Amino acid sequence: MFRTFAYKYINGQLDEAVIECDVSLDDFKSVSNNIDLVCKNMLFFIKNKPFLHMVLWGARGSGKSSIIRLCALKYADNIITIEYLDKDPDRLYDLYKLIRKHKDKKFVLFFDDISFKDDDVFYKRFKSVIEGGLESVPSNIMFIITSNRRYISSSFAYDTNDIYSRDEEDEQMSLISRFGLSIGFYPINKEDYLHIVKNYSVKYNIKLPADWQKQAESYAIDRGGRSGRLAKQFTAYILLTSGGSSE
Repeated sequence: MFRTFAYKYINGQLDEAVIECDVSLDDFKSVSNNIDLVCKNMLFFIKNKPFLHMVLWGARGSGKSSIIRLCALKYADNIITIEYLDKDPDRLYDLYKLIRKHKDKKFVLFFDDISFKDDDVFYKRFKSVIEGGLESVPSNIMFIITSNRRYISSSFAYDTNDIYSRDEEDEQMSLISRFGLSIGFYPINKEDYLHIVKNYSVKYNIKLPADWQKQAESYAIDRGGRSGRLAKQFTAYILLTSGGSSE
């Protein structure tokens, strides 16, 4: 049934996923502590030690999804990674049934770029299906979510004197609590950003102009802030528009 290590699940069907990365985990130096934590947790999962479901949240372009893709490659001999793209959370039960037939294998169910509106039916069903209904989750599954929001849902109740607000807060916290490892990816500082730009210029043999630091900062500011993604894009931008040359 499982011929490879990565799949997409959509419309009730499993399709093989092709993972191609031109970066490595070593390229994410500014978030190396986060990567160490992710990898350690996945190794615990592989070795049948206590592990935690994970949510990776934070700034756009900080590498959350790329890190999960690279981990899928890193642990390809031990873990089958399935990205869940189906619009129906109840189809998770079909996946559970399939996974239970392969108790000798480990599975990561990956949900990329998740966020919910407070009245989202998917949000309420998803919360129940992953852990909270009558049927238990197979022990050979790890859930991993990435989100630009720390609390996944679109708002968070602050008026704790109001009964309705407290109920909404409890609803949202009950989902968050299912992910015992919450890892934040914060906007990177100027020094780290420029360091990543320099690394990419070396990696792709791109000669940077004399004022590249100033240009790199302007490029990031024009696009909403510094990130590893923008650092990589900037090196290509230099090559295309600013007289940089590929050696």
